[in-house]
Amino acid sequence: MLHGINHIALPVRSLEVSDRFYRGILGLRAVGERPGMKFYTAGLHHHDLALIETGKIVPVSGFAHFCLDVVDEQSLAALYACCRAAGVRILEPMDHTVMRAFYLVDPDDRIVELGVDVPQSEWGSWPNPFGRDVAYPELLSRVNRRR
Repeated sequence: MLHGINHIALPVRSLEVSDRFYRGILGLRAVGERPGMKFYTAGLHHHDLALIETGKIVPVSGFAHFCLDVVDEQSLAALYACCRAAGVRILEPMDHTVMRAFYLVDPDDRIVELGVDVPQSEWGSWPNPFGRDVAYPELLSRVNRRR
């Protein structure tokens, strides 16, 4: 029986550039490496992310992405501010009913979602909580209050 997702392995053009992004900006902790690969954790598993230097990336069409789980909305605002200060391309913050999040673009033009789960008590009675996305200006308010 499946329990959840353990880790993700991604191809990258440059380990050095991607390391600056995932470790330096997003704060993942480097836990190991082998030739052409680096491993990172957010603290949940032995590793949550593996990066594999391939030199070339094949673009993916549509809204393919992965999501990194954030502890709370205060941490989400701190990450947003850090990404903005680092010049990371950020897409509009969204309230997905089940999760509040923002999207960004990594050094390989991959969409990454950073999000915090909304308690099920706030959406559990909805017939389809996945059918609604609205803007999330509250995140920007939190970011601006941090200044």
